[in-house]
Amino acid sequence: MKSSDESVLAVKSVGQDVRDDGFYYLYADLESKSSGSATLGISYTLEGDSSGERMDIESKFYVLPTGMVFDVTGRNFAAAKFVIPLFLLIVLLTLTTLTITFIEKLRHGDFSYSMVFIGGVILFLLISFIVIMLDFQLWGFETNLLSFTDLPLQLITCGKRFLMITNIPMLLLSASLAISNIWLIKKEGLRLQNAFCILLGVLFIGGFFAVKLTNNYFSIDDQVLFYIQLSVNLAVTFLLCYFECMLISTMFCAVASTLYKPAPDMDYIIILGCAIRRDGTPTPLLRGRVQRAFDFEKMQYEKTGKHAKFVPSGGQGSDEVISEAESMKRCLMELGVPGDRIVKEDNSVNTYQNMDFSKKVIERDCKSENCNIAFSTTNYHVFRGYTLAEKLGMKAKGLSAKTKLYFFPNAFIREFIGVLWEKKILHLLFATLIAAAMIMMFMFLF
Repeated sequence: MKSSDESVLAVKSVGQDVRDDGFYYLYADLESKSSGSATLGISYTLEGDSSGERMDIESKFYVLPTGMVFDVTGRNFAAAKFVIPLFLLIVLLTLTTLTITFIEKLRHGDFSYSMVFIGGVILFLLISFIVIMLDFQLWGFETNLLSFTDLPLQLITCGKRFLMITNIPMLLLSASLAISNIWLIKKEGLRLQNAFCILLGVLFIGGFFAVKLTNNYFSIDDQVLFYIQLSVNLAVTFLLCYFECMLISTMFCAVASTLYKPAPDMDYIIILGCAIRRDGTPTPLLRGRVQRAFDFEKMQYEKTGKHAKFVPSGGQGSDEVISEAESMKRCLMELGVPGDRIVKEDNSVNTYQNMDFSKKVIERDCKSENCNIAFSTTNYHVFRGYTLAEKLGMKAKGLSAKTKLYFFPNAFIREFIGVLWEKKILHLLFATLIAAAMIMMFMFLF
């Protein structure tokens, strides 16, 4: 082995060895002298070749200003010895930073879209970090055989391994959601809104099968079909990864938001409305929200001596004899709340308007510039309330009222779809860019 320019790259030593599987290889210890390019001429005879014919090959190298030697021909620069540990260090630092941010948001009850995104990124990076650390091929003999193309391939591999790890948990989740939906349908009848869990489960299972059926793209000879199947496989893989991360992160944030206990220092408590009975009385669902608000206010007064005003929020539907706000006001007064501590908002027709119109009511009624606000709603709906409050620029804390067990999973999935829909363009853009980047990267490498 000889260098064409020893002032750039010098050969210190050359050796050969054989692996346990009989694979022979040459290795060389190169020393960079200065930046520039040089060509190494290599002559060798294959082991066991009776003809004794010598093989001559040339490999072009480039020495970077940093002294790193880059194999231009083989696109190799002993990646794992430098870049992979550096990449893992960057991932670890990013994970640490994001985790600290996530914990701070949890501690302060800052439940928001950004928290969902942070949680999703943490989940993907954590699993990626673990699978790379456990990939013994990266840290064994094969380290020296890694080429430049193996680095971006690690990103693609992380997506595929993420699905391998989450396959069984997600299939179990899909099955349990479907079972809960069947339970709900038996209790409350077959309607589209009662089948969201089944539909979501079908989509996830369909995605898993799509990935499995298109995994054999390397065996396709036709180039057009190869790229089509490759594109489908990678696109579905990373779309599934993205939405799994969003789903799991949203589930965690939603549960955490129901467990969070606001400080007993509220000036106003908004009660988010929902349908009432034909006689104008609250449904059990709505009565639970009223009761939760009442119980919190009572606990606050007992602890601090400070009363809060109630803001029952909800207009009158076409099939309702009175407004939801009036129904809740009557319920509060039955519980002993005086009328002067109830400020109705009776024009809203959906949750967004509940929060928006209630905010305006509070701004008109509040004598201080900084009023502490809470909102009371059913447990599956609390996180959605936080995101709407954030959208309106209102700092509010959620109070969680319980609901029937069979109703919760489907209701949560409905709220998850609502959360995605609020930022549908952003989610679609991120998911598309991630999938497109992986496809283009793979095609560029091969």
